[in-house]
Order: sequence, then structure tokens, then C-alpha cells
Amino acid sequence: MDALSRLEDMKEVAARLSIEIVTKNLFDQEISIQSGYCKAKGKDMVILDKQLTPEEQVEVILNTLKQFDLETIYLPSWIRESIESDSSIRNES
Repeated sequence: MDALSRLEDMKEVAARLSIEIVTKNLFDQEISIQSGYCKAKGKDMVILDKQLTPEEQVEVILNTLKQFDLETIYLPSWIRESIESDSSIRNES
């Protein structure tokens, strides 16, 4: 599966969790702004720098999804496997 397909899968899962995905140019010479999860006005959001590669955007969304209860929603198998393999790596440390 290519990175753009994975990114679309991630966006669909985020939408099921009512997480809004916003893609913007985050470049600013005066302050450092990073992609990631935030909560604004009670809404869950992931802000992505449009200059990130699709693979990097997938990683940002995946890290956000790990913070939510995913047991009650459908996840494509590759997403569930990514989350579970990452969890097992952390538990071994």
C-alpha cells in the first residue's frame, strides 16, 4: 500500500473519532511550530505541516490515534498492526 493510500486510511479513522485534520504551511521564521495533536475550542484536531511527506503525516496521525480508545471502531489491519507493534516495543523497554 502506498503512502497516499495510508494517509487516506488515517484520515478516515480520524474522522470516525471526530478528529479534524488540518493541513497548513507551518513555516515561521520567528517561532517553531510542529505538526501534532491539539484540542481547540473543545474540538480534537491534528495539524499537519503541508511540507511533511505523506509518510511523515501518517506518523503524526498514528501517534495521535494511539491516545484514543480504538476498540469500538473499525481500523484497517495495517493501522491496528502498527499500533500494536509499537505498543509491544514500548512494553519491552
